[in-house]
Amino acid sequence: MVKKAGLALMAVTALVWGDKILTQKEVTEILKATPFYERLAPMLKKGIAKAKGVDQGDFYIIRMDTPRGRGNIYVTKDKKYSILGTVIDNKTQSPVMGNFPVNKEVVKKGVLFSFGHGKKDLYLITDPECPFCRLMEKQTRENLEKNYRVHVILFPLPFHRHAKAMSYYILAGKTDAEKAKRLHEVLSGSQKWKEFHPSSAQVQKFEEELQKSARAIEELGARGTPSVYDENFHQFNWGKLVVKGKEKEEEKEEK
Repeated sequence: MVKKAGLALMAVTALVWGDKILTQKEVTEILKATPFYERLAPMLKKGIAKAKGVDQGDFYIIRMDTPRGRGNIYVTKDKKYSILGTVIDNKTQSPVMGNFPVNKEVVKKGVLFSFGHGKKDLYLITDPECPFCRLMEKQTRENLEKNYRVHVILFPLPFHRHAKAMSYYILAGKTDAEKAKRLHEVLSGSQKWKEFHPSSAQVQKFEEELQKSARAIEELGARGTPSVYDENFHQFNWGKLVVKGKEKEEEKEEK
């Protein structure tokens, strides 16, 4: 009975996530076919590295978590070739990431505020000092406000000097609406954040919130900003959110 229940659960999981979840034994066998296994095996045995895998259809995708970070190894179905880096789907123009199960509670706890009047949930990982996040803001804000419910996870990247201070300013908003307004201001070039000087107690509170965001980012496997996920936590290219013709409007404004 227990075995049947387990098989049923695996079947449901496969239906929900689209990609077939590989067993640990299958993951190990696939890794053995790659030139990386000899180096990874000792870390996997000691537990300092973890591997999960899915059968995406065209590839086996092995997600590795090591002390150096997270990354994907793509292995062809005949196990003849291994690919490191990012594989792009030519049709969708999005990275082929593999739909790994996500701990929804961890992600939801990392959401710092939400905005938008739509019914479709969308999860946005953004850095207030990121130039690409600013471009996304310009080209998608109207569409996001109208058609989506956007759940914001702040990711102040360490190499952006003012990202933390900007994030503190945003988080100091008393309501979701005020936080969303401050994010919009900062991404639009406002310097109001420079006038905000948080107390040590506020900094501690903000850091605790950002730690929750960091755990959500790790759970989602985001590597940079902006990163966008749908209601099922599947990542997609934010360019799909740009309303047709909006790019040309922005180009005219810049000129």
